[in-house]
Amino acid sequence: MNMRSLLSTVIAAGLLSFANAAEQPIYPALKGDLVSLQGKNMHRLDDAPLAGAKYFGIYYSASWCGPCKAFTPKLVDFYNRIKASNPHFELIFVSNDNSDKEMEAYMKMDKMPWPALAYNKIKSNKQLTSYAGSGIPCLVFVDANGKVLSDSYVAGKYVGPMKVMGDIETTLKANPADTKNPAATATKPAGTQGSNFDDFFKKK
Repeated sequence: MNMRSLLSTVIAAGLLSFANAAEQPIYPALKGDLVSLQGKNMHRLDDAPLAGAKYFGIYYSASWCGPCKAFTPKLVDFYNRIKASNPHFELIFVSNDNSDKEMEAYMKMDKMPWPALAYNKIKSNKQLTSYAGSGIPCLVFVDANGKVLSDSYVAGKYVGPMKVMGDIETTLKANPADTKNPAATATKPAGTQGSNFDDFFKKK
C-alpha cells in the first residue's frame, strides 16, 4: 500500500469517528512528531515552544496535486506575512506524498517555513490526520483544545482553503498575542530551530 492509499485509509477512519470524537488538546498530539527544514536539511523540530500556542492550522497537501501546487505559495506568503506578529499561531503540514523524499522535496520547492508531521508518524498520529477532509488541498483551523474554528469543508461541501486562510487572519486580529507575557505564546519559526479549486480538486 503506497502512502497515498495509506493516508486515505487513515483519513477515512478518522472521518467515521470525527463527528463524535471528543476535542483533545493539540500540543500533546504533536509532541515529538514534528520535523522542519533547517537550512537545506530536514531535522526534528524542538516543539517545546508550541506548548504555548493558542491556534493551529493543519494543512493537508501533496506535491502530485495540481491544486495544492497552486495554493501552497499563497499559504507561504500568508504565513510569512502574519507569523512574526502572531507567535501564538502555528501551521502544521501533513503530507499526502508517496514517500518521505517526495515530502521533503515538496517542502524545499515551496520553501515551506512551517513544521510538518514526520512522514513516519502519519499512520500513527490519528489526531492530526483526523481533521482531514476527503480531498486536498485541505486547510483546517483549530484552537489549542482541538476545537475546529474553520474548515475547507462545510457540511460535507468543499469550500476551499482560501476561506480558512481568511478566517485565520480574522481570528488572529481579534485575538492578538499576549504581548505582556510573550513567553506564554511564543513559537519559533520552523526554519530557525477567496477562491477554491473545485475544477481541479483531486479526490483521494
